[in-house]
Amino acid sequence: MKIVNLIFLILFFSTVNFCKAQTETQIGLFRTFEKSLENNNVYSNKFSDVQLNCTYVSPSGDTTDFFGFFDGDGHGGGDKQTGNIWKIRFMPNEVGEWNYEWTWSDTTAGGKGTFICDSINAGKGVLQAYKENPRWLAYNGTDPVWLKSYYESGHGAIAQPFDWITENVYQPMIDRGYNHFQVNWLLSLCCFEQFYSDGPARSTTDLTLYKDGQASSTMRLDVWKLIEQNVAWLNNRNVGLFMFLGFDGSRNDGPAWTSLSEHEKDFYVRYVIARLAPYANIAGWNYVWEVPGDREDQELGWARLVKKYDVFNHLRTYQDEHPKDNEFNRPEYNFAGVENHRINSDNREPQYWSAPWTHHQACLMGYVPGKPVYMVEGNALWRRYWVSKIEEETGKTVTLDEVRQSAWACATAAASFTWCGHEGSGPLMAYGPQGLPFHGDENRYASVALYMDILSDVMNDEVAFYNMKPTDSLLFEQDTNSVWCLSEPGEQYMVFSIMGRSFKLQLSAGQYKKNQWISATTGVAVMVPDFTATENEQFLFTPPDNLTDWVLLIRK
Repeated sequence: MKIVNLIFLILFFSTVNFCKAQTETQIGLFRTFEKSLENNNVYSNKFSDVQLNCTYVSPSGDTTDFFGFFDGDGHGGGDKQTGNIWKIRFMPNEVGEWNYEWTWSDTTAGGKGTFICDSINAGKGVLQAYKENPRWLAYNGTDPVWLKSYYESGHGAIAQPFDWITENVYQPMIDRGYNHFQVNWLLSLCCFEQFYSDGPARSTTDLTLYKDGQASSTMRLDVWKLIEQNVAWLNNRNVGLFMFLGFDGSRNDGPAWTSLSEHEKDFYVRYVIARLAPYANIAGWNYVWEVPGDREDQELGWARLVKKYDVFNHLRTYQDEHPKDNEFNRPEYNFAGVENHRINSDNREPQYWSAPWTHHQACLMGYVPGKPVYMVEGNALWRRYWVSKIEEETGKTVTLDEVRQSAWACATAAASFTWCGHEGSGPLMAYGPQGLPFHGDENRYASVALYMDILSDVMNDEVAFYNMKPTDSLLFEQDTNSVWCLSEPGEQYMVFSIMGRSFKLQLSAGQYKKNQWISATTGVAVMVPDFTATENEQFLFTPPDNLTDWVLLIRK
């Protein structure tokens, strides 16, 4: 009888534990845990009258304090007095059982729970500076990644049917290997006439996230739902998102950061981070385009709040159009967002806007030790705005060669960059000559998409880019505006030469047996014979022809 009872107890507890394991929430590593909580108390402003806080304990015992947010009815409906759903979100960075406990800032009873973090469907993590060579980016600082980035500029497109956007806008880029988008709908503050006019109608023409000066009482929960379905879908596909327009809508006739009180600024940043920071693909936070970087009442104060509240330490920056006088040394910024717009001085210099060498120099100037550089707005790389602007200012046509050369100019400066091959400052097109350059060859920028594929293949397959640094100092007798070098001295060298200009390259001693030229326009490779170099010996290299750009690869 005792044996029978023992067997019964074993089976009973095994069944209980099995059921618990089956019902306990499971989240992939670096994915987003979310839980909805009801609070039926009456508040005059549910966004700000009560705060929801949560402490998470990792399997190894580390604790992280984070906070939740009011979300109306939990499905995009509600306002400051309507709805009873608050949410907590978190991004786990350890496999195993997590414990969490939430509390409210008033007398409302809190609670606790657990979830399991597993490696099934794991995400890649948060983009940060690569610890071994911080000129580059890496997931969690340890897994290097070369960004293949496209500027998707449909401000109002999030109001178009989501399935159409994913099928016709996002998926074609993902299929071409793009792992990073620069977008305008983070955050949704302006310019909603910029949507895909050859797509389905929009559900709304107004996507303004909050009323000017009133962030803590007028947050649009329907707009947040649209934003987050895009973020979540792309996060599940490990596509990073850089917010070009950022937090300040005033540069584009939207709600102004400076209209907010200090209390409102604090709420605004905290609320945005509560909703978005648990998504690993926020890469990263940006104040707005073209600001000086040192204004306490604007981008600097904003960055300080972001640093304070973002426990996941996503990338944060401002965009500097004067990279030689940047503020990236400040601790509030952990990577550099640059433009080549005013490379030499504060004076307008439109004759240089499309010059590839200005892109190279801007990326070099923007680097502060430990903080990777991202070319936010390379003027030659943007068909959408800058191509027509340059032609209007100078009468000069921006060539597809300059687009390709400017991309390589950034890469050889050990910088990431984004580009766009579609037109439009109003309604956009997904297809056709003015549309996205990923739907066949009707768009002449489809050839640029091919050039970007070649560049990506070289960086990912031919070299260990993450070990390399800009080393133009190893070049001699070259045109400094046309030939640039990225290398890991003694191991691997990559030299880009515009239109086949010759140069001398100084090498470390050794035998080099894996050498070739690669055409930057076709990807065709031409082998270079093996050779032996003595220490600091200089070799003259002449590309196969001067009809196109060539990339020299010298490797042990």
